[in-house]
Amino acid sequence: MSIASIPHHSESTHNLNWLTIEQWQAFVETFERSSSFHHRRWIELIQNQYGFTLHIPALVKADEILAALPLFQTRSLSGKRKLISLPFTDYLPILSKAPSYLDELARKTQTHFGNKYHSIILKTDCPIPSAENQSHQVVHVLRTDRPLEEVEADFANPIKINLRKAKRRGLDFQIHTDRNAMDTFFQLHTLTRRKLGVPVQPWSYFERLQTEIIERGMGNIGIVTKQNRPIAAGVLLSSNRRLIYKYAASNPTALADRPNDWLVYHCIKMAVDTGHKYFDFGISEKSQEGLRRFKKKWGAVESDVFHNYLAGSPEVDTDPSAVVRVAGEVIKRTPTIVCKTLGRVLYKYSQ
Repeated sequence: MSIASIPHHSESTHNLNWLTIEQWQAFVETFERSSSFHHRRWIELIQNQYGFTLHIPALVKADEILAALPLFQTRSLSGKRKLISLPFTDYLPILSKAPSYLDELARKTQTHFGNKYHSIILKTDCPIPSAENQSHQVVHVLRTDRPLEEVEADFANPIKINLRKAKRRGLDFQIHTDRNAMDTFFQLHTLTRRKLGVPVQPWSYFERLQTEIIERGMGNIGIVTKQNRPIAAGVLLSSNRRLIYKYAASNPTALADRPNDWLVYHCIKMAVDTGHKYFDFGISEKSQEGLRRFKKKWGAVESDVFHNYLAGSPEVDTDPSAVVRVAGEVIKRTPTIVCKTLGRVLYKYSQ
C-alpha cells in the first residue's frame, strides 16, 4: 500500500500521512467498532451533496496505519473556514490501534494545519487529552444481541402502555427500501421540522441517501401506517452490526395513536431479528431532557459525545442564535415551502 506522505519533522517514528478514500475504507474494515458514519459511502454522500473538500490525515509507521480520521473543509454563514469530522454526522469515534495514537494524530493534525482554519472540531465519543473539549450532547445505545423478550423486559412501563395503545389503534409497520418510501418519509420529516421551527435538509440530500446508501444495502426505511395512511417513518443506517436510528418523523396530528413508540419498537425488533449487536438512537442535546427520558425508557444506555477543538474553542453559549430563533418562528407560522427553502439555503452552513 502506497500512502502519500506529508513531511513532518519530529523525533517520533510516526509520520502524518494523507489517505485516499480507498485506503481509508480498507482501514475502516479492520475495526469492529466502525459504523455507517465511517463508511466511504456516507462520506461520499456528504461530499457529493455539499461539495466539501475532504482531508484524511493518518498516523503511519512505515506502511502501517495506526490511526486516521476524515475531515471536511466547510464554511460558516459568516465565511469562517472550518474543519469538521464529520458534518451532518452524529459523532465519529476516531479509529486508532491504541489510545496514545489518537492523541498523537490529533497533535500532528493540529500542527500541520496551524492557523489555516477558524476551528478544527472532532465530534467523537471521548475527550482527546491535547484538545480543548466540551460535551453538550449525549448518545443512547441499546444492546440487541440478545432475545427480544430480554430486550423488552428493560422497557419502562409507560413504553409498554403506549405500545398496547398503538396496537389497539390498529397501527401497522413495514420496512421499505424504495424511492416512494423515502418520499413518504420526507413529507413527514418536513411536517415535523415545520412544527419544531427547524429548516429541513434539501430533498436532493435524501435522494442521494436513497440511491447511495439505502439501495446499496446499507439501510432501510420503516413506515408506520393507520388504515393505509402513513403517520410515522424512520430512516435507519446499517453497518458492522450497528443499526443507527438516523432520522424519525411523524404527522403531528396523529401523535395520540403513539406512532413514534410503534416505530421505535419495530425498528428495535428488526435489529434483534437481523443480528445487529447495537441499536443506536443517535445524539440528543443535553438540554433535550424529554427526548433523553424517552430514549432511556427503552433501556438504552446514555453516554457523552465530545466536541474536541484542535483549533478554536468551545462556544460559550450553545443556545440558538437570534437569527436561528427568528427563522424558527417564521417556519412555524408559514407553509412548508418556507421550511424547505430555508433548508436549501442555510443547511450547508449549519455545522
